[in-house]
Amino acid sequence: MKVISETVSIISLTKDNFEELAKTSNSIIDQNFKYNIEWVIIDGSNKNGNLKNKALIKKIEIKKKSSIKISHHNTNILNIKGIYPCMNYGLKIAKGNSIIFLNSGDKFYGSNSLELMYERLKDLKIVNSFVFGQAKIIYSKNLSWKFPGSRLNNIKKWLKYFDPNHQSMLISKKLAKKILFEENCSIISDGIWKRKIINYAEKFDYINEPVINFYLNGVSNMKPTIKIATNQIRNKEVTIIRKIIIILKLLIPKKIYYIYPFIQKYKSLLIDFIF
Repeated sequence: MKVISETVSIISLTKDNFEELAKTSNSIIDQNFKYNIEWVIIDGSNKNGNLKNKALIKKIEIKKKSSIKISHHNTNILNIKGIYPCMNYGLKIAKGNSIIFLNSGDKFYGSNSLELMYERLKDLKIVNSFVFGQAKIIYSKNLSWKFPGSRLNNIKKWLKYFDPNHQSMLISKKLAKKILFEENCSIISDGIWKRKIINYAEKFDYINEPVINFYLNGVSNMKPTIKIATNQIRNKEVTIIRKIIIILKLLIPKKIYYIYPFIQKYKSLLIDFIF
């Protein structure tokens, strides 16, 4: 029998990338999930983009499973600017028992990924808790890897130095809403937020299999400016290993920056060996 009182909130940010949002919508609709889904779309698109997204939502509402409720929020009307203010807005309005961020272009790994994460979170029976699984990092058809890696033996030790992809984290409502993103920290705010989630959690569980596909084509894969790198290096919330990675990214000449994804893959394999 369907348990209609339990809901997961999926928060998705989008801006002028209709095709990517459509990919995410298909991934959500395809989930074999016996509970309810609240899909919160925070849309910073221009006028035409907003209209296209609304049309997409109407099509989904006609075809969707009855357990999916969609809410569409135009940040231009709300006068919310910037990624992290938008993420904070999503956190504030989400009503589900647990929360996950899945931005436009992000996809669940399989049709049972959300169910797996939610059942594992329920089993913890702790209000300040989270679960996370592997992210399948995809750069191209010929270059992909799992993070964390499958050979990892000590996940607690790994978490002292590294953060999961936030798309692979399902977090209890109380814990997620306790911590807001720092809106003035440029691209490192999600890392700070994840670190606080990890530190405040009373309990967590790790799923040693992929739960999401993460496509390595965003800001995190670009060469940082000196200003952004300095901001991250000086921030006390950023781990030492993360600061080393930032310095390496800064030192790599831009003209050969295409090798960075390969460095990330073999760094991940090395981490597996160490931990």
